Amino acid sequence: MVNGFKKTLGSNIKKFRMEKGFTQEKLALETNVSRSHIAMIELGKRDFTVSTLFKISRALNITIDKIFDFDNLEEYKFDIEKIYE
Repeated sequence: MVNGFKKTLGSNIKKFRMEKGFTQEKLALETNVSRSHIAMIELGKRDFTVSTLFKISRALNITIDKIFDFDNLEEYKFDIEKIYE
């Protein structure tokens, strides 16, 4: 569940980045977050802070809620047992 959520979140960030015509390098420069970190976020392989999310949303000129627009309570149910599998 958590990994699926991170992958979808990263894909959503990538979608907005590409819509804006930004490369990962341009987004990295605009946010002061390394390009490799941006790449790992987009792949869903890296956790990141709220501050990083805020920087990304501002660089892409979108609100944070747009980044989470994919969220679905049924699809991403929280199950503590799955976290420890």
